[in-house]
Amino acid sequence: MPEDFAKILNGLMTNRRLTPRTLSRASGRAEATINQLIGGRIAPTAELLQDIAPALEMPVADLLVIAGLPVEYDPSRTGPWRATQEIGSLVAAATHLTAEQVDQVTALARQLKAQNL
Repeated sequence: MPEDFAKILNGLMTNRRLTPRTLSRASGRAEATINQLIGGRIAPTAELLQDIAPALEMPVADLLVIAGLPVEYDPSRTGPWRATQEIGSLVAAATHLTAEQVDQVTALARQLKAQNL
């Protein structure tokens, strides 16, 4: 079953122009974990899917169904980042920007970070 999910996940990532590194950074999961997941070497878990769903712009329940897992997860569970949902959505949106636009978004994010320090 992990191999079947891996094929679908690879397709979803390709469709969204996400690399394993990008998905890793957006989800707060180790890049090695993402690579193992897309390589079919580890089986998806509800917690892992809950972390990657925002970057894939998909409901967690849809990923659980695709993975053949029961649609049971903790919607109140926070991800590894304070704003996991928003970060995932930002990464997903940024994959459709030009390189110049990504540079602009990155510069703006750094400015906002500096203001919060």
